Amino acid sequence: MSILAYSFLLIICFFPTWLIKFRIHEQETIILLTFLLFIFCLSILIIMLLIKLKKQFFLNCFCSLVILFGLDNHLSLHRELTNSTTQLALKFGGIYYLSLLLLITIFFIILIINYFLKDNGIKIFSIFTLTILVLSLINNNKSIDNIHDFEKEITSKDNKSTVVLLMDEMSGIGSFESQSEYGKKFDKLLKNIAQKNNLILYSNIYSQFKSTIDSIGSLLNFSTETNKKNLSQIESKNFHYSNSLKKNKLFDNFKSISVYQSIHINYCNHNSVMKCKGFNPFKKKNYLNSFKDNKLTLLINAWKYDGSITALFVWRILRQFELIDVILTPQGEKASFPDLLQNILLDIKSNKYDLVFAHTLVPHKPYGFSEKCQYDGKKSLGNYNNSLSIEKHTLYHNIDRICVIKFVDKFLNKLKNQNVNHNTIYFLSDHGSRNVMANPDSSLNSVFFIKNNFSNYLEIKNKKNLQEEFKKKISNVFQ
Repeated sequence: MSILAYSFLLIICFFPTWLIKFRIHEQETIILLTFLLFIFCLSILIIMLLIKLKKQFFLNCFCSLVILFGLDNHLSLHRELTNSTTQLALKFGGIYYLSLLLLITIFFIILIINYFLKDNGIKIFSIFTLTILVLSLINNNKSIDNIHDFEKEITSKDNKSTVVLLMDEMSGIGSFESQSEYGKKFDKLLKNIAQKNNLILYSNIYSQFKSTIDSIGSLLNFSTETNKKNLSQIESKNFHYSNSLKKNKLFDNFKSISVYQSIHINYCNHNSVMKCKGFNPFKKKNYLNSFKDNKLTLLINAWKYDGSITALFVWRILRQFELIDVILTPQGEKASFPDLLQNILLDIKSNKYDLVFAHTLVPHKPYGFSEKCQYDGKKSLGNYNNSLSIEKHTLYHNIDRICVIKFVDKFLNKLKNQNVNHNTIYFLSDHGSRNVMANPDSSLNSVFFIKNNFSNYLEIKNKKNLQEEFKKKISNVFQ
């Protein structure tokens, strides 16, 4: 084969389709393309050297590695075959072992085909790789355009905002996690903040459901229904959203709604939603101190988000050596939580929206806050395997929820100090930490506290159902 043919193979295998899909067009693009040009030139030199030395076996191995890289990138093998939700990952000891096994298997298949077919094998793989590259570019499902982000024009600016802030996977007062030293600190801190801000605080409240889908579906439709078919949710085929709401009785009671949502559930298909901000990991944000908001973080996370196994391993290694952090959800949501609260504050001050609704994967695993409430990316490693004891899970969850409450306290202070006019604000979680799934004090015990302009501090100690209490309290706004 000619050097031109080898060059063609290198180009189609190294082509970063994700750079186009996720619209990374700033300095990071120049850095990446410069790096890829260096890799291309180095690869050509290696091929030329192997041809000159007549090392056909090693040339075959090198070309097979290049083809493997291309197939992995354009087929998104990790996302499609080895992610944590697949049965394969569960059977083969987790995503990393399975991913490595799959890469090795595919490599030897490519190597054997190239060994018997020689140059014809490489030509066949070149055509196949080009085909899947084109299909990958044509498939618009992964595009950043599919992250919901719009803002409709609003002329009226006389709304006092009701706010619902749904914090995912946060256990409440008296929970299983509250029995430890740091858990008791959380309970005491939340009560102090409630007293200072005249909050209505529920200290013994439980969600009806352990599942986010079931819990939020029932909360927003004022139901305690246990039949999933009646929870008004459907699966979504959108790359960025796994579920969408069929109907939303809460939203039916408002005319101008601002929504901040994660990639898990889409709330923005309601006619009253005038502003929708889906969590976009590639959009600039104000991250917490010590978060590694650098160009390498952006590039590696975009590559990993596209779904290749190679990207998965590079992403994991660079995190281990603390060279990058994670801008993807839920880590990126945690690192930018104060930024979300600031945006909610601006929406309230704008007087454009009668409801500001936010569902954020905070303090959802993986963990991320230090005791000083700065960001600690290394804490997010090992959360989903057996490397952490229940004591560690409990400690880290408590630190995270302490920090979340401190950020909320700062938010409430800004509302007060800036004399921001607002309606009632509801802070709640969908369920508990679920560190001990069988224990309702861990999986169902939830956070619920309310800020309005008329009530003094009140602690409600009687055991309550979250869905029932939310329906009862939010209904006061409609009367």
